[in-house]
Amino acid sequence: MSVNSALGTMAIVVDQIPRMNAPKLQGIKPMSDEAFYLLAAYCFNLSRKLEYFFAAAKEFAPQADRAIVQRLAQDREEIARAGSDWRAIAEKEEELMRRIFSDIKTDYDAVWNRLTSGTQQ
Repeated sequence: MSVNSALGTMAIVVDQIPRMNAPKLQGIKPMSDEAFYLLAAYCFNLSRKLEYFFAAAKEFAPQADRAIVQRLAQDREEIARAGSDWRAIAEKEEELMRRIFSDIKTDYDAVWNRLTSGTQQ
């Protein structure tokens, strides 16, 4: 698969979420079965699409940034140490999400600001 084909596939994978045009919060009671299944459907939808991202770009995987791969491996180990309790896993996932965001925020903001200000470097 060419780079353009892989990127094109990834663009299409970000297709619509279930019942895209339907209101999501209107009529949903927090902590209800419906709220739980709405959240579950969105999580599974996102996870499935990320698997398609891998399928589209797998031939490029051997060229992955080694530092990021090592970081991901460390994250996996931390999550595994959280055990099988979903609450502990969720709390660890949040911690890792916040950590990576903290690490990339400055670079991301710089790129965002450059692109949205119209200046090219």
